Amino acid sequence: MVGVGLWFVFLLVVPRREWRDLYPTIVFTALLATITDLLGVTLGQWEYIGPTTGGLSLWSDLGIAPPQGGFAVYLSRRYPRWAWLNWFVWIGANAVGEWLFVQWGLIRYHQWNTLKASLFYIPFFALIFLQERWWRTEQAASKAAESAVGSGPKRIFTGRRD
Repeated sequence: MVGVGLWFVFLLVVPRREWRDLYPTIVFTALLATITDLLGVTLGQWEYIGPTTGGLSLWSDLGIAPPQGGFAVYLSRRYPRWAWLNWFVWIGANAVGEWLFVQWGLIRYHQWNTLKASLFYIPFFALIFLQERWWRTEQAASKAAESAVGSGPKRIFTGRRD
């Protein structure tokens, strides 16, 4: 239900015209969550209790993480003055959320604990932030290159040398 709720809030709050711009971040967040889950489960750090696919919690990787990444980026763009606070709120919310999942019996820690989980979310969200910055830089460079090419004189290739 958490994942459905997050997607609902994301789709309700984020304007539709901005969904396309957030798509790379959403896909990156899903990939990052899946990779970190794969590493955590295969290295025996934690396990999920309940429905899993190969030990991975796809409801978490595809249902919870992607709208969080997209929503965090949207809020940091919308309120740049509060960006640092926004990122720390998402880190804290994830640490509390994971703690609740452990308390509810949905996750079992083996070589992992709440402190490690809390610290883990710092590089996790830092990577989402860096991916978004990189993507924005690439988009700006691409648009600048398009306008530079488009503003020059037009030459039609005739097949002969001038």
